[in-house]
Amino acid sequence: MYMGYETEASHAHEGYTLDGIAVSGQVAEVKTKLAHTVRKNARRHCALTPGQLLKVLARDLPIEVQQTLLAEMLQETVYSDIKSMITASGLLFLYSLTHMTPMEADAKGHLEEAKHVIAEKIRRDSRVTTSLTPLGALYSLWTELKPVQVCSILNEMQTQACYGDLKTISACSGELYLYSERHITDKYAALLVRAAVNDACQMIAHTVREESKIIDRPTKVGTFTSHVFGIPAASLQPCIVRVLNNPEFADIRKLVHPETEAVYLYSNMYMNEGHAYPVMKWLEEGSGLQPEGNHLG
Repeated sequence: MYMGYETEASHAHEGYTLDGIAVSGQVAEVKTKLAHTVRKNARRHCALTPGQLLKVLARDLPIEVQQTLLAEMLQETVYSDIKSMITASGLLFLYSLTHMTPMEADAKGHLEEAKHVIAEKIRRDSRVTTSLTPLGALYSLWTELKPVQVCSILNEMQTQACYGDLKTISACSGELYLYSERHITDKYAALLVRAAVNDACQMIAHTVREESKIIDRPTKVGTFTSHVFGIPAASLQPCIVRVLNNPEFADIRKLVHPETEAVYLYSNMYMNEGHAYPVMKWLEEGSGLQPEGNHLG
């Protein structure tokens, strides 16, 4: 919502003293500095100014003065271009009508709200569960934003001091994770990201073995990007390569359909290639009955 009034403010602060000195002059200085910053941010960067700045500028003033300063400032004609807005989560921002329309300010407010939600998600994961936040988990926070837009927001956040605690780390699989260094050290984040990759590889191998043994079929690699498994598509191929090259998973073998080029995996502890291959073709082509073969185990 927007607030702004054209009437003159009263000189209510003149009665306050700080160490025997009237604070009215300090109040005027705070208003001047705040308005200058708001106008500069709007003019040069087309950016909102966080209301938190007022607390910084007015930190030496009595609490009673701090609580009423902004409301009175917005009533003064000299600051009639300064407007305020509050986002859905209660964040206060200021802007100048001289350099930004209410519609532009509203759009910027939605952007700042998105940054706040992202930061809170990452910090909460780091603080409460001591876990990294996969980039993909941020995509699901909004249905109206495309992944590229979320990445653009993250890039902008990296240039802002208020989000300086948020760090990124890449797994060898290519997956990107985020964390807050307020709660997780860089060294521990490196351990967590290695564990995340290993967990994904373990999950893939376990699933392939279970399907080869119990269901008697190879597993289509694309299955692992489903909601059930949750491996991001961009990270899947590197994970599959790690599985196929890890001695721990030496029984996991790869099949490629000759026409569709779909990739399947099977465990040779429970199936041999002579049986897995025709089953793959049946699954991929969806015709006829499942062929019989030489099932091992």
